[in-house]
Amino acid sequence: MTLDLAAGGNGVDLVVAKALQKGVDLRQYKENFLKRRLDIRLKARGIGDYLQYARLLESDPAEFHLLMATFSINVTEFFRDVEFYNAFYSHIIPDMHHRSGRKEVRVWSAGCASGEEPYTIAITFAEAAESLDGFRGKIVATDLSTKAVDTARQGIYDSSRLASLPDELRSKHFARMPDGRYQASDRLKSMIEFGTGNLSTMNTPQQLDAVFCRNVLMYFDKDTQFKILTKFHGSLKDGGYFVLGQSEAVMGESSALFEAVMPKERIYRKR
Repeated sequence: MTLDLAAGGNGVDLVVAKALQKGVDLRQYKENFLKRRLDIRLKARGIGDYLQYARLLESDPAEFHLLMATFSINVTEFFRDVEFYNAFYSHIIPDMHHRSGRKEVRVWSAGCASGEEPYTIAITFAEAAESLDGFRGKIVATDLSTKAVDTARQGIYDSSRLASLPDELRSKHFARMPDGRYQASDRLKSMIEFGTGNLSTMNTPQQLDAVFCRNVLMYFDKDTQFKILTKFHGSLKDGGYFVLGQSEAVMGESSALFEAVMPKERIYRKR
């Protein structure tokens, strides 16, 4: 089936309007990304244009939740970018522990998708606790998609999703289930508080030691990116860390908010 992208105009506007009625502003996304997400649902439902899809959203309330699930960026894995996590474990965690005055270190995984990132952070925290006296860590993990967050809360993953996880860490922090999948330990789960939220409109956690927002901002337009970055800046303690993905960077007016401390690893500090 060939999708009728030319019919986008009013049809896309109607879809955006339907989402606004439900409290989700899709206008924040870049146009091409928005259309790609919509096209997933059009194809799944056998619909040829956006106008028809807007009508479907009106007649089938469950479809809206399926649409929201497509906006979760699910290209993720445990210990994605090993060099970054080595730097985070060796340099950033000890510094956060020192700066916190040995109080609990708090990190936000913004755009956590199906949970691989917050569980990876939890693993680094658990390992750090074995060598840093009194270290305690807490992770707030949020995503726009309720479905993705529900998956993350369960903490159950196919073995292929743990391919980058060393055998020692896998056996230490996950239990193998009868069906061959792996479930995160209660210790990891206890460190993470999952929730749903739209980055541009939600009330953000405060007094954070670090914010992770890796490979998410690239899908937003520039105005929304700056709005979100400003919110991150306000959520961080003085000198708190901000982490981007390898294909992203703090540039332009956002440079007034954050300074690079480990540019190669995309680790920044609040100015």
